[in-house]
Amino acid sequence: MSRINNFLDWLAWWLSAVLLAVLPFHAFLFTWFKAFFWSDAWTIFVQSWKEILVGTLGTLALAKLISTRKFPRERSFWLGVIFVILASLYAIFGSGLLAQKLLGLRTATLFIVVFLAVQFFDFDAGKIAWLRRIVLTASGAVILFALAQKFLLPADFLKNFGYSENVSSWLPGGNLPMFHLVGESTTIRLQSTFAGPNQLAAFLLVILPLIGVQFSRAKNWKKYFCLAEFVAGILVLIFSFSRSAWLGAAAIFLIFAVTAWRQNLPEKLKYKLLWGGVISAVTLAVLIFSSGNFLAIVTREASTSEHFEKSLAAAELVAANPLGLGLGKTAGVAQRFEANPITPENTYLGITLELGWLGGILFLIFCGTLLFELRKKHSPLFYSLAGILVVALLLHPLEDAPTALTLFLLLGLDKH
Repeated sequence: MSRINNFLDWLAWWLSAVLLAVLPFHAFLFTWFKAFFWSDAWTIFVQSWKEILVGTLGTLALAKLISTRKFPRERSFWLGVIFVILASLYAIFGSGLLAQKLLGLRTATLFIVVFLAVQFFDFDAGKIAWLRRIVLTASGAVILFALAQKFLLPADFLKNFGYSENVSSWLPGGNLPMFHLVGESTTIRLQSTFAGPNQLAAFLLVILPLIGVQFSRAKNWKKYFCLAEFVAGILVLIFSFSRSAWLGAAAIFLIFAVTAWRQNLPEKLKYKLLWGGVISAVTLAVLIFSSGNFLAIVTREASTSEHFEKSLAAAELVAANPLGLGLGKTAGVAQRFEANPITPENTYLGITLELGWLGGILFLIFCGTLLFELRKKHSPLFYSLAGILVVALLLHPLEDAPTALTLFLLLGLDKH
């Protein structure tokens, strides 16, 4: 039985490594392959490789459970299980097209499934450290490519890999745009290998806290490498012009600063944190009020107004539908099936609209419990999750599989 367990752990580790290494490049590779190498018959397979690997991890986790008869004990694990069961019931008994419900179920639960599955395997500290190195290496490549887009490559470079020339717009079933602009301006937003600038920015919020911790622990040349990756990541985050991610980054900094201030740290370090925050705030204020273009980029009145209108309309629908509308009825999935899709521009409202008040409340409790457990362990992923949950107030970061699966796979590993 021990040999079987060792094999299950070995295979699960390699599947996790492949996921963490390839996920940041999924959108780029899929667009490239779809445009030049694969027929329509292969498109679904190429797009669903991550679902296949997560499903395999789930199957291996079930085999491990049968072998060891041991469940994880954390409350977040059981809350995740209950949420998946609730969503599955909506998929089975809810009304609507089967394909729409299945896509909705995938979007709502895939990241939780990977979070649950990896907790069953016995990865030692060395193997987990290797998985984190894989993540940081892959993210370094993403950041480097983004900087190349900003300073070296022509704006339409991604057109060579099958990206669409429809700037800033994507149609269901079509290829990703070769670049996005900030509102009505001519300012290009960095997207690197991700589906768009907001997706790239959300991924950076997951990665940057990990790089920061790695920097504090690294020695010799590795310390300088981590510092360079961290600074470059901040620069890419800025030039993504993702306001939701900027808010997430501000929340991460404030939480970190308050936490550090309360600890028994040297006075010099405390004052460095204080002055760093003050200088950042003053610099941002000067940029906003001294440059009309920057002010327009930040405010984007039309986009901001649309965000609030959609969120208000979604809140009214939530109040009127306590049992929800069903899986796949909102946001990205709905765009594939509905003539007039509901886009709440808010993850929590979207989940509540699909799974009812019970599903929305359960998801909030799950996230709150997970934050509490991470804070108790002093995990850097506490800041990653906190940043993503702030972004979720304005967008749907968990609908982007590369970001959601990377974050929740790492969260599952953190439970070891």
